[in-house]
Amino acid sequence: AYALRMQDYNTDTALRTPLPGLTDANFDYNTTYLGVGTEGSLGADWLYLGEVVASLGETQSDPVRTIQQEDDVEAYAGRAQITYLFRDRNQTRAQGEALFATGDKDRLSSTDTVNGNLAGTLDRAFNSLGFANTGLAFSPSFSNLWTLRAGVSTFPMPDSVWFQQLQVGADFLVFNKMEAAGGFDETTSNDMFLGSELDLYANWRITSDFAVNLRYGVFFPGTAIAGPDDARHFVLIGCTLSF
Repeated sequence: AYALRMQDYNTDTALRTPLPGLTDANFDYNTTYLGVGTEGSLGADWLYLGEVVASLGETQSDPVRTIQQEDDVEAYAGRAQITYLFRDRNQTRAQGEALFATGDKDRLSSTDTVNGNLAGTLDRAFNSLGFANTGLAFSPSFSNLWTLRAGVSTFPMPDSVWFQQLQVGADFLVFNKMEAAGGFDETTSNDMFLGSELDLYANWRITSDFAVNLRYGVFFPGTAIAGPDDARHFVLIGCTLSF
């Protein structure tokens, strides 16, 4: 269990983009995060993990649509993951994971003050300070979002001198909004389905102090994405040298 206080000491009231009739705004956002989690095993072959977080505090409403005022924040997020260990020589494992972060139906943006919470309403948009696996190519902010992920990984050549430490894996993810009309990272319609993604990866420890990492992700936009529906690609090649 944990508690984290995020106190906003920002005093800047200038707008990034000046708006007609609006010269300044208050950007205070103060929240306390309260979380509880657990992880363990179910027998010899199953691992589990779970976590729930509540974000409670105060925010400033959208200064564009109405006169700005302080509103309460009440938002939640959670994670559940289960892993099956095949216990073979290849150290194969399969995983399933579900993530959710609440959104706010009257927000135009999931995170910003401008186009943010409507005055006089409870702000339910979760703002994350941690890490959640939201894909390589899509990778949206963890707010107004729920995802499902299925993945598998293995060491395909355990008897090879050169490729003994080569691990390969794949993840398939499905993305949806929690609030169909709520704000998101990019322009969306009132549909729920954001899209799906396939991620492939390889981790190869060539020597005890040198490793290569490969990542490839492709995101297929869903009906909620208002922009171009072309597939989005992500490629990463990394090398790690340990001293």
